[in-house]
Amino acid sequence: MLGHHIEFRYCRTVASGLPCRKVLDCWFETLDVRSFIDNNFTSEEQEKIFTPPMDKVSSILELIEKARSRSQNE
Repeated sequence: MLGHHIEFRYCRTVASGLPCRKVLDCWFETLDVRSFIDNNFTSEEQEKIFTPPMDKVSSILELIEKARSRSQNE
């Protein structure tokens, strides 16, 4: 995702202490990433890791709705 060489340490902690969702794609040729994930993260954490991010339009609409809610509560 960054487009250059980085250390595995970065990839395994980039998402609020969880691995990047692309970690399997990037590191499968170098090490057994699937085993690392299975041995070090719960099924709930793995679900967070591999759930695709919200698309940009949905994300923007969610932010707008949150801002509207905040302004109505003030």
